[in-house]
Amino acid sequence: MNISRYKKVLSKYATGISVITKKSKNSLITGITVNSFVSISLKPAYISWSLDKTTSSYKKFYNLKFFNIYILSEKQTNVSNYFSSRNEIQKNSIIVKNLLKNNLAELNCKTVKKINIGDHLFFVAKVLQFKLKKEKKPLIYFSSKYKKLFG
Repeated sequence: MNISRYKKVLSKYATGISVITKKSKNSLITGITVNSFVSISLKPAYISWSLDKTTSSYKKFYNLKFFNIYILSEKQTNVSNYFSSRNEIQKNSIIVKNLLKNNLAELNCKTVKKINIGDHLFFVAKVLQFKLKKEKKPLIYFSSKYKKLFG
């Protein structure tokens, strides 16, 4: 199979962007940008996301037990870019303030199952709490680029 062509096919599916964060030491936030977040059950509330085993951040997240998911708004391209290239940042930084202030929604989760499949680690998690924010437009990823939602 031609992997680069396969990735191009998959890029034709528009997704939202989210950041997964975990508690860190020394006043740091540790996070990773993902577009694999999906709801898998309403009753009970379960979500899933996957982590590439080849990524440099794999070691920081593979034992993830409790975490937060922030669903990003179109005003958070810099947040997405930051956490897709680096994982840790000071809690009082501009990036973290933007993450907390401008997101569309937040979910507090607990990992209930991890599945090794192919080149990814698949997380299934129970939603413990959530917060819906003021309505804004989402950050969309399509054809390997950020896009704006019109309308």
